[in-house]
Formats: sequence, structure tokens, C-alpha cells
Amino acid sequence: MTTLPPLPEPGLQSPDDRHAIGQRFIRQARCYLQKGDRLQAGEKAWGAIAQNLKAIGEQRGWNHGNHQLIEHIGRQIVSELQDTELGDAISDVVHNGHRNFYENQRTFDEMSETIAFAEEALASLENLQQTSPRPYTITSNRQLRRLTALTGNRELQIGDTSPVGFSLKHTAGNPRNDATPAE
Repeated sequence: MTTLPPLPEPGLQSPDDRHAIGQRFIRQARCYLQKGDRLQAGEKAWGAIAQNLKAIGEQRGWNHGNHQLIEHIGRQIVSELQDTELGDAISDVVHNGHRNFYENQRTFDEMSETIAFAEEALASLENLQQTSPRPYTITSNRQLRRLTALTGNRELQIGDTSPVGFSLKHTAGNPRNDATPAE
């Protein structure tokens, strides 16, 4: 049996806590799949991705309290990085992992592949948590709606640029996660 990392104490979760929960979930995904429980395996893979997206949201001061906001974080990160492989991996875990929990449509091999995609995405997301957000310019209504939802800033406009990806906790001169919010 795989040893699972302990759960953090209940309450407000730090990015490190979310990372630990994500690691626990991805290990549980593999265990559930080995036991033949494709439904729980997919849901745990999705949970691992969601926890790491929430950690990024917390580090950037973004709203992240529901599925839609978590999806927005994923799309924003993929857009910021212009990383289609990461986007494809996250999309696979959502569509094949999370949805399979409700629909039971995926085979063992498909779920094994989905968990592998989740593990690849987790490595990218964990690395991303250690780096500063990249400069970003809003170029479409979709991006505008997404960043408005994430930041709560209704004054954003198409053409607005941020040297720190519209993070509310990073500044251009201080990329540390504990930087004071930009004014």
C-alpha cells in the first residue's frame, strides 16, 4: 500500500498545504486505479490538478472558490505561458477524469493515460509556483472576462498590460509570493 502524505490541518490552506493535498490525491488516483476503481481514480487526478491551480490562485491573490474560477486559473496560466501541452493535459484530466466520475465512460487504459497526463501537468504547475508570473496583455473579451473574475477588478480593459500577469500579490520589482499587492 502506498503511504500517503498527511492531510494539513483544516482551515485556510496555504499553497504548500494545497501542494501536499495534490500529492496525496495523485497517489490516491494510482491506488484507486490499481484497485479497478476508475471513477475515484479520475476524480482524485482532477483533485490533484485543482489543488495546484488553487495554490497558484492563492499565490497571485486571485479568486479560486469554485470550479469555474479554477478553470479560469488553468486557462489563464496556459494563455500566459502559451503552453498548449499543459492546456491539453489539464483539459484531458477535466474531461476524462472529472467527468468520468459522473459518467463512467472511460476504460482502465484511458484512465491510466489521464493520470499520466495529470502527473505531467502537476510537475509543470509545481514548477510554475516557484516562478514569477509573466507579463500579460489582455487582447480579447474572453481574457478580459476571465481576469475580471479572477482579480475582481471591473476596471480592466482590453489592451491593459501587467508585468506580473495581473497578479495581485506580485510586483514587477519583487516577484516573491509574499510581495505586497501592487497599487
